[in-house]
Amino acid sequence: MLRPVARLFFCGLFFAAAGPARAQETQASQAPEPDSLRLARLVVVDSGLARSFRGLVEQMSQDLRNRAAATRPEAVADLNAALAELQPEFDALAETMTDRAAALYAARLSRRELADVAVFFAGPSGKAYVAAQPALIGDLAAALAEWRRDASVTTMTRVREKMREKGREF
Repeated sequence: MLRPVARLFFCGLFFAAAGPARAQETQASQAPEPDSLRLARLVVVDSGLARSFRGLVEQMSQDLRNRAAATRPEAVADLNAALAELQPEFDALAETMTDRAAALYAARLSRRELADVAVFFAGPSGKAYVAAQPALIGDLAAALAEWRRDASVTTMTRVREKMREKGREF
């Protein structure tokens, strides 16, 4: 589950770095324009974010299968059949989140910004970015874990040194 969550995080980082210009926040009572919603949905889908929502739903189904195999092996065949029958409902759940994400993006980014981002993801560089995401996220997760360990040790060492200077053992 770390990978889909990390994918959401890094997709967010991309948009944070997309440029300093930000659309003014729309008030909660103001619905985004249909064209902005259409562009935002395109961004959510083409960026791989919608794929992450589908992946989360698939992961939940797989978790159910794994738990059933461990605790109720006699029910696995029926569970698999039930999950297959329910798949259209699960697909709808992912679509609902895709629509919600599009509304959130449309509320935060202007139509022009959404169009620019959509053009990026539709082009060769955007497609390469999305294709590289799974491997990059794996690499970044490992690098982040190592950095966090090192930063934690450095932070604690420096805090202890400063506390000793103040006459306190920490």
